[in-house]
Amino acid sequence: MKKILITAPLRQDVDVFEAYQTGLDRLEVPEGFEASRFFVVNDCEEVLPLIRNAKYVTADTGDEYRKTSETHEWTLELMAKMSGLRNRTIEEMLDGGYDYWFSVDTDLVLDQMTLRYLLEADRDIVSEIFWTQNWCNAWEHDQYSPPLERWRKPGLYRVGMTGACTLVKRRVFEAGVDYTQIPNIWKALRGEDRHFCVRAACAGFEMWVDTH
Repeated sequence: MKKILITAPLRQDVDVFEAYQTGLDRLEVPEGFEASRFFVVNDCEEVLPLIRNAKYVTADTGDEYRKTSETHEWTLELMAKMSGLRNRTIEEMLDGGYDYWFSVDTDLVLDQMTLRYLLEADRDIVSEIFWTQNWCNAWEHDQYSPPLERWRKPGLYRVGMTGACTLVKRRVFEAGVDYTQIPNIWKALRGEDRHFCVRAACAGFEMWVDTH
């Protein structure tokens, strides 16, 4: 039986978190796999009574986190702390003997087939694509590059960077890849997903996106 850890740092509005959990509840887990959940709850005690079917730990970064209807207001210091929270989920995966780490940001509501498609892709690092009006969670290079129109056709595509809804095999983390900021580009690339992707590429791993 292969083990999957579904995980994320958690700092979310109550109603959004409830919708997120509903998406996790209906995920189809293929035969031969079992899935567990683990959250790092960051300054968000109001969601604790709502957490179900999951292990969690609490963290207190002490930062004010602001967002608008269009964007999150990230600072370099906040992104560095986010890297630490994501690395804590990796530690849980490795220490718990899991075969896969499935990181799903807590503002996503997943289609029930998401995990099945990602497992069937059989890649070391693969994300499921999602779209906003002018953006998606995959790009080819640098801080961000425009999405390619072909990604709108269901398939599996190699990309330069991705994140937010990502399935990773254990061997990637055993090779030393994580979310720690790279000191000499920590201002050039803003966002912990970018540092993870650079580290993964330098370790010889490819990144893919499934667009089903």
